[in-house]
Amino acid sequence: MRFSPIILVLAFVFGSCSTPQNEAVTHTSSKPKVLCTTSIMADWLTHISGNAFEVTALLDKGIDPHTYKPSKRDLDAIRAADVIVYHGVHLEGKIIDVLEKIEDKLIIDAAAHVPDSIIISDPNFPASKDPHYWFDTELVQFIVGDLAQQLIAAYPETVDEVMSASVNYQQEILAAADSVQKIIETIPPEQRLVITTHDALSYFARTFGMQVRTLQGASTVSEFGLREITELVDFICYNKVPAIFLENIVSPQAMESVQRGCQDKGFNVVLGPELLSDSLGPEANQDTYVEMLLFNATLLKTYLAR
Repeated sequence: MRFSPIILVLAFVFGSCSTPQNEAVTHTSSKPKVLCTTSIMADWLTHISGNAFEVTALLDKGIDPHTYKPSKRDLDAIRAADVIVYHGVHLEGKIIDVLEKIEDKLIIDAAAHVPDSIIISDPNFPASKDPHYWFDTELVQFIVGDLAQQLIAAYPETVDEVMSASVNYQQEILAAADSVQKIIETIPPEQRLVITTHDALSYFARTFGMQVRTLQGASTVSEFGLREITELVDFICYNKVPAIFLENIVSPQAMESVQRGCQDKGFNVVLGPELLSDSLGPEANQDTYVEMLLFNATLLKTYLAR
């Protein structure tokens, strides 16, 4: 099952008239406060809410959501929010433990309405789901419409602003995906291979026609050791992979070890800069979701299309 932009818009328009999953929340005179777990989610909500909501992110840019534990400041921010939106699919493990105890707020699992068939599973561990679905741009368009619908259900007075902003943002994502595809197509097919520390880019690979090889699974808490490093080194050397990449939420040590292992075997693989995986970046060309997609595609082209 895939989602066409027309279906996304129609589902949003007609779905907004249906019974909401969550009851309408108590309104205040100021803008409702929407707290998102990550910078990626906060950017989505900022774009679809127009000026109707005040949107903030719980995790700063560059923070790993897999291992993050809420601080006292975070708990205060959660208490102050009217709406809390999280990615789901077990991305934010420790934060979810806190959210499950809250009963007086609108809490939205962004992946709750995503068909299981769309979510990537580990072939070796089918019960383990990959939470990095934001790299599937078609799926994100669906989620954006669904999130907008839930906001309107809770705050009906925002319907015009949120509906317009949501549709415009879906179109922006669609245009960005087309640009990313054109960039990736400039990389020779045999070199469309992304090697990083943890498996955050499988949705990107599925969407844009690449392959992924990593040391870890879809979570940074999964373990790896000498065997995994040795196997990856052998794979890189045998296939003459031109570059491997760091990530903006993961220590560079593992990939530096892989690079040294390749050098010991007489193969000089380039250690590329940080790809944006589980967080937006700090620079001007990295700090929105659309820019994240374009930044990663351009970086891959620079280091793989050689």
